[in-house]
Amino acid sequence: MNFLTVLKSAIDLFGAPIIVPIVVFLLSIALKVEVKKAFRGALFMGIGLIAFNVILGVLITAINPHITAMVEHTSVNLPIIDIGWPAGAAIVYANQLGMIYLVVGIGFNLLLYLIKFTDTFQPTDVWNYYYFVVFAQLVVFVTGSLPLGIISAMFMNLIVLLFADFLAPSLQEYYGYEGVTATCHAVVNISAFAIIVRWLLIKLKVKQIHIDPETIQGKFGFWGEPTVIGLIMGLAIGILGKSNDLANPASWANIIVTGFTVAAVMYLYPSISGMFVRGIIPISQTLNARFQSGEAKRKNINIGIDPAVFFGESATLTTGLILIPILIATAVILPGNQTLPLADLPAMPFMAIGAIAVFQGNILNSVVTGTIWYSICHYINTDVAANFTKAAVNAGVQLPDTATTITSWCIGANPIFYVVYKAFSQEGIAQIIGIAAVVAVYVIAVVHFKRHRKQWYLAAGASEDFVNDFLAKGELAKA
Repeated sequence: MNFLTVLKSAIDLFGAPIIVPIVVFLLSIALKVEVKKAFRGALFMGIGLIAFNVILGVLITAINPHITAMVEHTSVNLPIIDIGWPAGAAIVYANQLGMIYLVVGIGFNLLLYLIKFTDTFQPTDVWNYYYFVVFAQLVVFVTGSLPLGIISAMFMNLIVLLFADFLAPSLQEYYGYEGVTATCHAVVNISAFAIIVRWLLIKLKVKQIHIDPETIQGKFGFWGEPTVIGLIMGLAIGILGKSNDLANPASWANIIVTGFTVAAVMYLYPSISGMFVRGIIPISQTLNARFQSGEAKRKNINIGIDPAVFFGESATLTTGLILIPILIATAVILPGNQTLPLADLPAMPFMAIGAIAVFQGNILNSVVTGTIWYSICHYINTDVAANFTKAAVNAGVQLPDTATTITSWCIGANPIFYVVYKAFSQEGIAQIIGIAAVVAVYVIAVVHFKRHRKQWYLAAGASEDFVNDFLAKGELAKA
């Protein structure tokens, strides 16, 4: 296990801002990009990722105290406490499965990419393996079978790649990043439900109310600009957090700082995203040139990228911030729920990305979809919390003094992997039937996707013009 420990330490030590540029540089060289252009692209990608993480850290620091205060204002003591995603990461990497899958997963991803089973190059996003490997580790914890855990992890990885493939055009069209996709399943699993909601709205001919950044700015002018929306959202979050102390001038100072912080993120995001785009350009330009010349054996590469690059877009950030107080309220109101979301709530803008891509920036549709989908996830976290807590304690996670049962809300907020986990964790004939059922659904879905790519891309929110262009230069080359 020594090599695995060294590999894990290297990934932790360097992180996305270093690992991603290195992998992208090597990929660029493999695609015959000029060395100078490849280096420049990798450099700007690293700069962009660091800048994204800086503004993300500033934002979370500003809003976290207000989220904690909102939860405290409910005066509800739910028995299961959300202590955040680091607990899930600890469960994964403190056990054999997590360390083994670092190597197995990278090899598996490369194999699937090289045999053209998937369009997605996932090794650029290895640190987000734990979002699905944690469910596989729970399978091991319940069944005692490491091989079954590895198989379940590989199966969930296949699901991640299917989502990354079919969501790539809508992500690229809306966010403006050519050649990328999202392989962090925590941020895109909502897209499955968003597609269903979108289909129902179309079939039922429900009149669409388009509330997106462009519409808001067109209607309200200055007051609809992203920076002003950011200011308003930040002030609203601050007021909700300080609602019991509004007579204190210090509270208003803090509220105003929060407002300006969110506004600053809205303002800076386009400039930072421009740096990131400069990192992608050398690959996309070279691929397009090779495609035009007929040299390219593979016409499409979607690089799995850290979701931080999508986080600060105005509709995404606005949707996530609106969902925070809504999900606190639904956690309190819903009968039978025992989970109090807390530490992972600042990640809500991440978890809005899939819906925003499907609805192409429609904030209203994304908020409604997110409210329904993530309210269901309160119950999922409630169900997995007991095993999650035992696994976390075994991994050395320290329980808070105020809680005997814990969860990571954003990791548990994944109904698809929850179903897979339940199927693999059964006993006897129930396990066989459960595994057969989820595998059958996946096989049907992936076969249908490969035969009807255009319909899937359109269903996932991409426009017909964009899809036609994407297919013209982006499908896998025919043998």
